[in-house]
Amino acid sequence: MLKVPGADPAATILALRPGSGGLEVLVVQRNSRGFFGDLVVFPGGRVDAIDVPDGLDLHDDLSHRKAAIREFAEETGILLTKKGPVRAPRVRDDDYYRWLGDHDISPADDDLVLVSRWVTPEAAPRRFDTRFYVARCVGAPEVEIDTDELIWHAWVTPAIALERHDLGEWAMFQPTLTHLRWLLRWQSIEDAIRSAEGADGRTLILPRKVEDGSLLPIHMPAEP
Repeated sequence: MLKVPGADPAATILALRPGSGGLEVLVVQRNSRGFFGDLVVFPGGRVDAIDVPDGLDLHDDLSHRKAAIREFAEETGILLTKKGPVRAPRVRDDDYYRWLGDHDISPADDDLVLVSRWVTPEAAPRRFDTRFYVARCVGAPEVEIDTDELIWHAWVTPAIALERHDLGEWAMFQPTLTHLRWLLRWQSIEDAIRSAEGADGRTLILPRKVEDGSLLPIHMPAEP
């Protein structure tokens, strides 16, 4: 897998469920600290050494998948398992993986569907190489956010989320907006997953600034 020098590997989950107004995705708002302060984003975080299986490294896809599920569990209180979403334990780091082993629980690593891979522009003060995954989150327990990192959460249709951004109520950055616009195309979880299937992580989305200050290019899976 192509590695991007100077970019920290990270992983994000677009958790989907059906709602009364159509397909819904889970978004969270980060607190004012850090690189993504105050932004409305999808749950996720950095790949850590504890996420790396023996014989692999931080940049391997399986390491990203494990980190995505761990970070999602820590931030939302929902653990995505092979048997479906359950209440996540309030443990972190090595204790998280120890808890999984003690309770014979298998995270849904293989069930995540890679949709895209974004790399922060070179001019940014900190760079991330982030893989975005789609996940079914039907029948999940109530979200219990990590209040050390997050302010609030919402299950929302892509259309409403984009409307909130257009009104200036929700601050978002380019990858979040682009994935929301991509989700607008689909009426169901299955439609979104079918569109994403086939992404292999080798194609990088490397936005760059142009004269008007916008970022290009934006490439997402095409409609079937």
